[in-house]
Amino acid sequence: MPTVKKNLLLLISACILTGCASSSAPPNYWDLSAEQRDSVDFVRHHHYSINYNFLVTADSLTLQPLLPQEAEIYAAEARPVTLHANDKIVVAATACTVDDSTQAKTWYIKVAHDQETMGWTEEQQLLRNVVPDDPVSQFIHTFSNNYIFGFCIILAMLLLFCIYRLKKHQHIPFVHFQDIDSAYPPLLCVVTALTAMVYGIMRTYTPGVWEAYYYDPSLNPIGQPPLLAVFLTCAWLILILFVSTLDEVMRRLGPSDALAYLLGLGSVWFIIYVVFSQTVGIYLAYPMFLTYLLLAWHCYRRHHVAPYLCGQCGRPLRALGRCPRCGAINT
Repeated sequence: MPTVKKNLLLLISACILTGCASSSAPPNYWDLSAEQRDSVDFVRHHHYSINYNFLVTADSLTLQPLLPQEAEIYAAEARPVTLHANDKIVVAATACTVDDSTQAKTWYIKVAHDQETMGWTEEQQLLRNVVPDDPVSQFIHTFSNNYIFGFCIILAMLLLFCIYRLKKHQHIPFVHFQDIDSAYPPLLCVVTALTAMVYGIMRTYTPGVWEAYYYDPSLNPIGQPPLLAVFLTCAWLILILFVSTLDEVMRRLGPSDALAYLLGLGSVWFIIYVVFSQTVGIYLAYPMFLTYLLLAWHCYRRHHVAPYLCGQCGRPLRALGRCPRCGAINT
């Protein structure tokens, strides 16, 4: 418990430090100039603005020196430039073109890497090849694109390790079923299920909230929209519970058993994330979450609640027999 309290105190301090930001009230919208109103509208719908920083993730990104309608006039002067992976760029200007036949709008973004390397690209092409230059946004981008790959690696390691231990006729500890004497691992799984469901609800019903957070992330749940505040609070709880679970596993199990348990826990964690985040749209996540809560509680009571007490020293016992503390025989 002292370790958990210490971790909790450190994380609360981090929340306070990362959340110290102040903002002044914006001026009246109609008091702004037409150009300023266009800028405000762009930020409201696209969630980034001029001077926003991106990091190139694609192998290459081609920029045109002129907009399409300008290139038709000055075609001879149009020489594209190429950006490469990990180049940092800044938004320099925005422009909107309208198709005369369909009246469809297309946004073009001018970005600059340095004074010589700058140009225009279509917004959708830009966003497919860049990520916001912020560590939280980059983590979201990396996790969203690679979590299936990570799950497959952990699952493959778990299967190989389980086959090895079964051949050696060794016990395989596993969360919920062959669990350790701690409430942290099952609680970690339950909170993960809740977090994944809240994430799925945001992506399904309020995608603008998550998109705005992606471009302007914060680790502080205070002052965020309700769903996002719940999500961030649960994310902090997951981190706290993971540290506590790791501490419990290392104290209660040997190296081989600890590795098997953590691989199994990681596989369950990924399965819970995928199932509960992807089934919100078809309304299966809600009954499954209630069912999972009942299952987790049933497994916890079966493995952790001692139905007997030693008649001599009063120690809780899971089964009748010799007391591990005083050695008395209980029948």
